[in-house]
Amino acid sequence: MQLPPPVHGASVMNNYIFKSKIINAEFDTTYLPLKFVSKVSEIGRFSFRKLFLFFKIVGSILKTMFTLKPDVVYYTIAPFGGAFYRDALLVFLIKLFRPKIVFHLHGKGIEEQCKSIFKRKIYQLTFKDVTVITLSKLLNYDIEKVNNGKIYNIPNGIEVHHHTAVKNKKSPTIKVLYLSNLVKTKGILDLLTAIELIKDLEVDYEVDIVGNSADISVDSLKEIILTKNLQNKVNVLGPKYANEKWQILYNSDVFVFPTFFKNECFPLVILEAMQTQNAIISTDNGAIEEIIKDCGIITPQNSPEKLAFVLKELLQDSNRIQQLKVKAKTKFDKKYTLEKFEINFTQTLKKILNEN
Repeated sequence: MQLPPPVHGASVMNNYIFKSKIINAEFDTTYLPLKFVSKVSEIGRFSFRKLFLFFKIVGSILKTMFTLKPDVVYYTIAPFGGAFYRDALLVFLIKLFRPKIVFHLHGKGIEEQCKSIFKRKIYQLTFKDVTVITLSKLLNYDIEKVNNGKIYNIPNGIEVHHHTAVKNKKSPTIKVLYLSNLVKTKGILDLLTAIELIKDLEVDYEVDIVGNSADISVDSLKEIILTKNLQNKVNVLGPKYANEKWQILYNSDVFVFPTFFKNECFPLVILEAMQTQNAIISTDNGAIEEIIKDCGIITPQNSPEKLAFVLKELLQDSNRIQQLKVKAKTKFDKKYTLEKFEINFTQTLKKILNEN
């Protein structure tokens, strides 16, 4: 598995497994970190250092398979790109020793790759006689053309954050929050367009944007806000981490995440917003519809006009905001805590081990 750094959804969940007292008490575990990069920007780029590390990992796998003879090999396989072909080679090597193999998919994009007959054959060989874990039933479609084994679904979970802050705002201002890196496909520009469409709304609200520069810089975002004359409504706070980030989440009322990122599956930031009792507005992307069902609002991807309509309706209905906030927190506590994930993961691996 990939462990941080770099920090991304898959590496965060893998680190939870690596450190889990519940999981590691149930199984005799050995971990082989797939360490090829240390920065997100290095993902998908070839380097001779990666090639050297690949052969080093091949050696580690061979040694481990020969000496430990594991009953099951758990592998967080990349869904596409050069990383997939790298993983496919390593999986082929593992299959020579005939253990049970479990793929845990944290991304999507396989269906798109399988439009090529040649690529589909490679995927089918890689997925042959493998058990697959996806993050949601809504993501099972992505492997229908390549999978011949059983599929289990385990939703992600995150640590319960114990914070001194509580939801007890004295200000009547409704706080709307965007929290993610400033990536166009995460919908940040759609949000600004939506705010522009409702900027004359006679409701006391303001928008906080939290995130680091990506394909949009913090400075260029501020310029866009000035151009749209939104400086009285929108605050660009830049990146915030640890307690600063959590304080902002606790002090917000509505979390907006209009993502149309093609590899979006199960964004952990939505779980953070649910934990801190925010009403959620997001898109029908990946497993998001399942995550916020009954406790949030879904809008179409890449549609700022529909987002503006939904946001306007919600901002005008303080009772509904409060209802969604309570429902989001209740659903988080029931389904998306780290402890719940650890229990689901343990039970699933036991079932796989007991299969004939």
